[in-house]
Amino acid sequence: MSMKRTKKATATTRGSSSETSFGFNPPDQVVPTWDVAVGALGADGFIAYAPAQTYKRDTLLDHAKFGRGKVLAVDGGRIEVLFNDGVKKLAHGVS
Repeated sequence: MSMKRTKKATATTRGSSSETSFGFNPPDQVVPTWDVAVGALGADGFIAYAPAQTYKRDTLLDHAKFGRGKVLAVDGGRIEVLFNDGVKKLAHGVS
């Protein structure tokens, strides 16, 4: 007879808006605040976010739920984007 064991919980906090993981491809410099990196920019230059598209670092995105943001890091099929309410991980290049 085999017993299933549950995985031991780790002491990490996920989903915190103040948390920045940058577990992959970290930016070269200190992460700027949203006001400096995105908020001061005009509406020109932002492209609508779509998971099927691929993005590069420093691309300006307009997300339907999170608003305007800037791509901080890219790793394969994931990007980390700085939004007004924190850094979010999003998919990209999904077909």
